[in-house]
Amino acid sequence: MKIVLASGNAGKLRELAGLLAPQGVAVLPQAAFGIETPPETGTTFRDNALLKARHVARLTGLPALADDSGIEVDALQGRPGVYSARYAGEGASDEANLRKLLAELDGVPQAERGARYQCVIALVRSPEDPDPLLATGTWEGQIERAPRGSGGFGYDPVFLPCGSTRTAAELDPVEKNAVSHRGQALRALSTRAGELFARSASTATRGGRLFVLAAPSGAGKTSLVRALLERKPGLSLSISHTTRSRRPTELEGREYYFVTVEQFEQMVAQRRFLEHAQVFGNYYGTARDPVELQLAAGRDVVLEIDWQGARQVRAALPQCQSIFVLPPSREALEQRLRGRGTDSAEVIARRLREAVGDMAHWDEFDTVVINDDFERAVEDLVHIVEGRDHPWAASRPQLAPLLARLLA
Repeated sequence: MKIVLASGNAGKLRELAGLLAPQGVAVLPQAAFGIETPPETGTTFRDNALLKARHVARLTGLPALADDSGIEVDALQGRPGVYSARYAGEGASDEANLRKLLAELDGVPQAERGARYQCVIALVRSPEDPDPLLATGTWEGQIERAPRGSGGFGYDPVFLPCGSTRTAAELDPVEKNAVSHRGQALRALSTRAGELFARSASTATRGGRLFVLAAPSGAGKTSLVRALLERKPGLSLSISHTTRSRRPTELEGREYYFVTVEQFEQMVAQRRFLEHAQVFGNYYGTARDPVELQLAAGRDVVLEIDWQGARQVRAALPQCQSIFVLPPSREALEQRLRGRGTDSAEVIARRLREAVGDMAHWDEFDTVVINDDFERAVEDLVHIVEGRDHPWAASRPQLAPLLARLLA
């Protein structure tokens, strides 16, 4: 089974991966999907763990694991608590947080330096999972006067567990996982999650189906896909990366992952794209790992891309089903492009010219849907995704008159 860790903390990833590996669970970092941690606005460890897990599950379509943990110091009335990772300010390093803690405890006798690590782990199967799996762990100890050890992370160099002569940073990872707050919480969660892991493994053997949907600019594919997802909530939309500017109505991770040209080219060099292309002067691409992982987990996935990307996907994953959307006429295409209100007249003219070239590739696709009546076109897509017998084959002769007008 594969799950995504809702954290950018490399140390936390190492610990959780080590704890779950014996159960056959692979923990993937959220960075592999281009996801950043959302603001931790919760007032408790539980709130923050659920917030982060649901955020990552929503963006990846995979089960997500998140923990929120921190250290509570008796002499500081329980601080830093939920603010442990940013005690010295937003983006503060472990070293900066540790320095602030020691400065606030300066002069406090050793007998009054009691502390404990707290951890809450949340595992959600979907973004709106009504019954998330939750587990907690507590690790008692005290705060030393000076850091010792190079292992662990966070406050480990100054945390001396009860009954130990070594700080958490001096413990071997295996020793630490056996007694730590995170280890306790994860073992408790794993006991309850056994059924979930087994069920997911069974689902994964079936594998998901991949649907590749393309269309000329202005044919309405984005609106169609949005309506399709509303009617088929089990279908996951793969979010592409792009170098174009974000429009005012768009959100990072919802319409696209917005990256720089340099970042995009680096991903190309690392072969991280299933497909990529340059369209209207901007780069667009579908990251390989999120798609393949969702398919392996048994989820059906839809890609909303252009014909160039569809060609690359068919070459890499020939079992995919490809769908091309045509407008009912050139006039309708122009009307839709102008109705967006987002492009200049020059850009619209260029899109119309290039749309003819795009539509010339209709015969590379398995099925063709005509977006004349929006509701009917959505129903056509629903039937295709459901695998019903349908009359939408790209080779059907009824398309000939329309194509003659569109490509003239």
